[in-house]
Parts: sequence; C-alpha cells; structure tokens
Amino acid sequence: MTQLSSSSVSEVRKFNRFYTHVLGLLNQQVYDSSFSLTETRILFEINSTSNSTAKLLQEKLVLDGGYMSRILKRFEEQQIIYKQKGEEDGRTYFIHLTEKGKNIYHDLECKADQQIQFLLKNIEIDKQQKLIESMSTIEEILSEEINESKSGISIKDDFSVEDKKDLIIEKQRAFYTDNYGFDETFLDYLNETFESETEKIWIAEDNGEFAGCVGLVRENEKTAILRWFIVEPSVRGKGIGSKLVQTLLDYCQEHQYERVILWTISNLPVARRLYKKFGFEISETKKEELLWGQRLVEERWDLKLT
Repeated sequence: MTQLSSSSVSEVRKFNRFYTHVLGLLNQQVYDSSFSLTETRILFEINSTSNSTAKLLQEKLVLDGGYMSRILKRFEEQQIIYKQKGEEDGRTYFIHLTEKGKNIYHDLECKADQQIQFLLKNIEIDKQQKLIESMSTIEEILSEEINESKSGISIKDDFSVEDKKDLIIEKQRAFYTDNYGFDETFLDYLNETFESETEKIWIAEDNGEFAGCVGLVRENEKTAILRWFIVEPSVRGKGIGSKLVQTLLDYCQEHQYERVILWTISNLPVARRLYKKFGFEISETKKEELLWGQRLVEERWDLKLT
C-alpha cells in the first residue's frame, strides 16, 4: 500500500477548501438559481442519459434513495420531468425532461458557462492553457484511482488480428466520422493499415462491452508503431486509455524494442496529453493538408524506451 504523508493530506485539503471558496464566489456573482447543486446534477444526468431511472441516478450520484425520491417527486409536481413505463418491464420507469425541464436545464447550462467565463476573463491565454492542463491531470489521476477498484475493465489480447480487424476498423471509422467529420477515404486508409506487419492488438472491455483498443505494428526489430488507439467517449475518465498504452509499452520493453513511434493529428487534445504523460515527444510535424475530407496537421511522436 502506498504510504501517505501528512503534508500530502494537508495540501489536498487546502486545495479543496480553496476551490470550494472559488465556487462559492462564482455562485454569488453569476449562478443565481433556485436549484441546488445536487438538483442541477440530477437534471444534467437526466438530460444526458436516454434511459435514466431513479435507481441509476441514485447510484451514479451516490445519493440516498429517499432524498432522490423526494427531489424527483418535486420535479414531477413542477412538471420538470415525466416518467415513461418501460416496454419490456412494466415495473421500470424511465425519466425524461419535459419541454419546461429542457428550458430550465438550458438556462442552467448557460449560467454555468457564464461562471467559467467570469472566472477566466482576466486570465491570459497561456495561463488558461496551463490551468486546463493541470485540471486534466487532476481528473486523470483521481479518476484512475477511484474507478480502479469498482470497474469491470479488462484488457484482452487472446485473439488474432483477423479476428478483430472488422471490429476495430468499424470502431475507428465511426469515431472519426462522428467526431471529426472524416469522409469515406478514411475507411480506405484503415483497410490499408491492416496490411502492415501487425504484431499485436489489445482491446479494452468495460463489463464485457468494447471500450477501446490499441495496436502494435512492427517497423523493424528495434522500432514499434502504435496504431488504432481510441477510447469510447462514454467510458472516458476510467483510465482505460492509460491502461491500453501502458500495456503496449510493457509489451515493447519485454520484447526489447528500443523505440515506439506514432502518427496522429494535432486536434486530438485528450490523446496528446496522454502521449505526453508517457514521455512521447513530437519529432515531426507536416504542413496542413486536405486529408480524409478535412484540413489536418499530422504529427509524429517518438518515445525512446530505456
């Protein structure tokens, strides 16, 4: 078990008090609302989950069942939500926002944006970026620790490349088409990449469902290429990306590779932060060009293994 120092505990508590104070000041300046923070979080979860139930809300937000029931009852009386009986199980009721509820939620979201604008408006751009990167680091480290013990995450490699080729191609195609507007030429590129000397593929599963993947292509006996790395947006924050990359790097060291390289595009901030975390550095940047239907800048990242 990792040893804890009293100074570490003290510093975390100090930061917690400071940030709580910051939020309190922001609430006084901007976030004038009759809804509590907990009620706002409940509205957010109902809005962002298609088949939300009282039990799911209770578990996700770690709230007392009676407390959750009282809030939902009040929301229903105020015509903010409505319940819909499940078709497969009549005992299950799905919770949705009414039009009134959607308007309230939209107003709360606007006020939340105003909060952050108020916070950042006098901070220089480079300091804003430093702040965001620090927040991402905090989120990543704590999310991995919190989710480690309760997640059903597994990394599997017990299959051939051909077994999983179609799945990975489709997941990659869907991800970049939906999120970055790539056109059909990207599918051609994906099919071409599987003609390389693919050595290994790892797939992450979250409670049996596809959660992400990464592959290793052999460039030569000393250099490996990291490819096909994605994490499903719905499971981000669980440390899956870190586990996939770490698994690949462990394999490379075991098989005496001296260098790992990868090619990516410049507008993938989450992936780029992860590569930096593991020590990858940009070694080449191409000029912006039309690629897969978008204007993109390609980057090569290198990591020298010790």
